[in-house]
Amino acid sequence: MHVDESFSWTSPLGASVALLLVYGAIHVLFGAIYLLVAETDIGNRTLFASPGLDQALFGALPADLLRDDRVLAQLRSILYLVIAGLLVSLGIVQLALTWFGLHRGQGWALVALAVSGLVMFPFWVLVFRPYLEAGAPLGLFNIPPWIWVPGGLLIPGTVLGWIGLR
Repeated sequence: MHVDESFSWTSPLGASVALLLVYGAIHVLFGAIYLLVAETDIGNRTLFASPGLDQALFGALPADLLRDDRVLAQLRSILYLVIAGLLVSLGIVQLALTWFGLHRGQGWALVALAVSGLVMFPFWVLVFRPYLEAGAPLGLFNIPPWIWVPGGLLIPGTVLGWIGLR
C-alpha cells in the first residue's frame, strides 16, 4: 500500500481530505442516529422533514398522524430504516473513496465524491417541491441536517481537492 510522503494535512489536498472524511463520517453518524431514533418519541415527531414542515404538507402534526394511523407509522418506520442503511452505506463508501483514493492523490476519487454528492441536489429539489407548494417555509433549521450539513462540506472539500490535485 503506497502512501504519498508529500501529503500534508495543512495543504489544500489535506484540508479537502479532512472535510470529506467528516462528510462521510456525518453520513454514517446520521444514519446511526436515524436507526436509533426510528421508534422513539423523537423519531415519531416527523414523517420526513420536521414537525412544522410535515404538518404544513400533511395537514396535521406527524405525531398525531402516526398515532392514529398504524399503517402509516409502520411505513415511516420502514423508510427510516432504509434511510439509515443508505446513509451508513453512503458514508462508508465516501470514507473509503476519501482515504484510499483522494488521500493518495487520485483524481478519480475526487470526481466520484463530487459527482455522487452533487447529483443529490436535483433530487432534494424534487423532494421539497411539495413542501413549497403546500406553503411550508423552508429553512436550514427545519430541514433535516443530514441533508444540508454534508452539502456544506462537499463544496469546499471538492474545491480544495481540485486545487490540491493540480
